[in-house]
Amino acid sequence: MKRILPLILFIIFASSIYSRSSKLHLVFTNNIHGAIHELPARFINPEFSPLLAGGAGAYTYVTNLRKEASEAGDFVILTDAGSLFQGTQLGTDDGGTKIMKWMNWMAYDAFVPGVRDFDQGVENLERLKKESNFPFLASNLKGVSGIDNYKVIDANGIKIGLIGLITPFLFDGLVPENYEGVEVLDLLETLNTQIETIRNDVDLIFVLSHLGLPYNREDEYESFIKKASQEKLKIKNAIELAHFTNDVDVIITGGVSKGYDTPWVDPNTHTIVVQNYGNLTGIGHLILNVDKEKKIIKDYTFPTERGMMVNLFTDNIWPDLAVQDSINGWVDSISSLHNRDYTKQISEIEETDCSSDNTISNFNKFDVSPVGDDNLLDIMTWNMERFPLKGDTTMKAVAEIIQDLNVDIIGVQEVIKIGAFSEMMSWLPNYDFVISKQSSFLEQAIIYKKNMFTVLAQDEPFAMDDYYFAGRPPLVVDFLYHCGDVKKEICIVNMHLKCCGDGLYRRQQSMKQLHGFLKEKSKNGKDNIIVVGDWNDQLQDTGIYQSFSPFINDQENFLFVTSRIVNDPNQQSYPSWPSFLDHIMIGRGYFDVFEKEGIVRSVNLDEWIGGWEEYESIISDHRPILLSIPIGK
Repeated sequence: MKRILPLILFIIFASSIYSRSSKLHLVFTNNIHGAIHELPARFINPEFSPLLAGGAGAYTYVTNLRKEASEAGDFVILTDAGSLFQGTQLGTDDGGTKIMKWMNWMAYDAFVPGVRDFDQGVENLERLKKESNFPFLASNLKGVSGIDNYKVIDANGIKIGLIGLITPFLFDGLVPENYEGVEVLDLLETLNTQIETIRNDVDLIFVLSHLGLPYNREDEYESFIKKASQEKLKIKNAIELAHFTNDVDVIITGGVSKGYDTPWVDPNTHTIVVQNYGNLTGIGHLILNVDKEKKIIKDYTFPTERGMMVNLFTDNIWPDLAVQDSINGWVDSISSLHNRDYTKQISEIEETDCSSDNTISNFNKFDVSPVGDDNLLDIMTWNMERFPLKGDTTMKAVAEIIQDLNVDIIGVQEVIKIGAFSEMMSWLPNYDFVISKQSSFLEQAIIYKKNMFTVLAQDEPFAMDDYYFAGRPPLVVDFLYHCGDVKKEICIVNMHLKCCGDGLYRRQQSMKQLHGFLKEKSKNGKDNIIVVGDWNDQLQDTGIYQSFSPFINDQENFLFVTSRIVNDPNQQSYPSWPSFLDHIMIGRGYFDVFEKEGIVRSVNLDEWIGGWEEYESIISDHRPILLSIPIGK
């Protein structure tokens, strides 16, 4: 009996401890970017990729979890931290409506808008809110109707105040017309106001934010702490927000596609910060153990040995068949630019005067000579290296150069800040631009003269599976060139291929894909094709080291015009190596005019603006490459 009594007492004690504890399953997604379809997990094994179950697998996981939690007396909260539909045609073709239907099926508890959720304007975001069955939260966002400051969730007697916050750098990632009338308030001031509002009505405070948990979070934190001790900093990510608030228990964040298997916990405030991987390659799941009497988070555990990131492989999680059928049907409905008929559009475009107008002179710092010729079609490719490299200085320099060069079309790579790029283009009234809708980062853009070209259609093929293109699917734009009574269709393709690491393999695979796409377009009679970009490799490579074999071996349909100059050391497009990485390729529709009168050359801007060191420090480490051909002006 003496031995049994302590055991009974222990069981009674353990039972009372258990009864005081409740599990809160925090399930979270972010940066889905329209990727709810099944997709090969090429990042695991490019050759033999396991299949990701996508939105149908996520539905299975959350449905089963809710059932298990309900039976155990636990609670599930499901949130998304923004950038929902941009990234695939599945998301962008209808402005996110299909993605919102899926979210309603998933029964999300809350959503905070991300930067790219404004890609189709404020009205589109407001429409998505009306279509949703859950609140949109962003307490520091003004000018968008239907957005709430917070939501109170009763998790089996534990009241959680969920406050929404959007990034203060919203406008950096958008063209101005997409955020007209929008204002973003101070992060910390707004958060403190909301905490004061709900503090007495809730037990725990969570923040659902589109701020981002950065890559290399430990290094970023150390750097931040050093700077914070010397100056007052503007909060730019979730790590920094966690450091400056003592009242927040958990921050669920998005804005960066990098996920972590373990939470970030601030060493001083002990705020827990979580972020899932982007593109729905998995789903985040953290199990919070909550003391029901003290109303505090005691600790947390993980659903897997790996941690809180649950990969959605079909081998592990079978997709819900009804949801899968719906998503597959949506994917099948996506159209292509292979053989689109623009006859009606073209008939409605009136004759225009396409003569050059160089009367505007907003800049005069550099003595840059014009390279555009009114009797030729001038097309340039230009990697602008993380534009704007030096902020306003870069923007003014590039605007002046574009104005002075007087070329007709420029394919641009590496736009980091869409807002800054849009502002720069507003200084150039003779030009307009098209920018990527589906790229993950380092956007591509095509600048064109408004009086000479009209955009017929834009597409980014392979956005549904862009691993080989490093998350930057080619930007394909069908233009109508019109001068006087001359009207001609022209297809411009702008690319930025994978560099470094496994770049050779991914370039080779991406070129097989692109060749198939353009070959089909050419077969349909659309062979006025010009491909520009940073190809990140050289034409001179041979054998297994050649990236562009599908095009080089198809001389009947495609020609690299830059082959004329790649061996000229004075025309290297990337002098820092030195090498020739930026190329222009034409379709057979331009073979004859190029052979007769075509000109291809590097544009050595460094010679006009103070030398290579000056050019590289404020603009780019790449030189532009120019193609000039007659087109019937």
